[in-house]
Amino acid sequence: MRQCNDFPFRLAYSPHCCGNPNFNLSCRIGQHNLLDQTIINFPISGDFRVHAIIYSTAKLLITDPCIPKRLLQGFHLSGTPFHPPYPETYIFLNCSSQSNISMVYPGIRFSCLSGINFSIWGIPTIDYNPSSSLSWCVEIAKIIVPLRNPNHRYFIDDIVLTWKQPGGNCSIKKRGFSSGTKYALIFILGTPITLIVLCIIVYNVFPCCDHGQQPNVEISSFTAEQTVNGLDGSRIEAYPITLLGENFKLSRPNDNTCSICLSEYEAKESIRTIPDCSHYFHANCIDEWL
Repeated sequence: MRQCNDFPFRLAYSPHCCGNPNFNLSCRIGQHNLLDQTIINFPISGDFRVHAIIYSTAKLLITDPCIPKRLLQGFHLSGTPFHPPYPETYIFLNCSSQSNISMVYPGIRFSCLSGINFSIWGIPTIDYNPSSSLSWCVEIAKIIVPLRNPNHRYFIDDIVLTWKQPGGNCSIKKRGFSSGTKYALIFILGTPITLIVLCIIVYNVFPCCDHGQQPNVEISSFTAEQTVNGLDGSRIEAYPITLLGENFKLSRPNDNTCSICLSEYEAKESIRTIPDCSHYFHANCIDEWL
């Protein structure tokens, strides 16, 4: 299953904007104390391990060490947004250990339910003829099984469910910042970025200040009508630009987000580095400021 759950699924106790509370998931510690099991809980039927979530077709695959046993105990989806896309009714039979139903019917022997002196079998009702003699078997239940595929009637190692995409204010399908958060970050980060850019401009327009020299007569004669329009193209191009490869490594691993557009750096993007402070940004972002 994907480690980053998409809408509508979310980890329990997460903010509602992370998903829909009817699609809560939790983590369970498996072997070696690793959080390697994702669990979904149904109000009546209890916990099941999530095997996969296929978002493109809205399919949820859940499993258990003995799915037939869980079905016999009662599998109910009341109070949940899920339903089986391919329900199939099965007859469950308890037969003597010497019997082999597959000689008469195309059935499934459930080894996790069977013992030394008996075997538990499942037969799709579509293949079952009640008039046939199965004197060595006793019918114990008739159960609806959610199949993975209608063409795989003899495979019950997991359960497949589907759901309808919920609506509402929480229907955010991709992880990211909300609009309010983005505006706040722009305000918080934009101020120091503006100061950095102004420092760069001043540094390049007034180079004598860095060398302790006296102000140039021509500079001191600037009038209020003259304005600074930024760096010329040759100066901007002098700042190094780097094309990020597929397995790129940043010089400052913790600085992996462009402070101007608030997007993470990705492969095949170009970043420009400001030598004076070693900060880097998306080239097309910082060039507009310079």
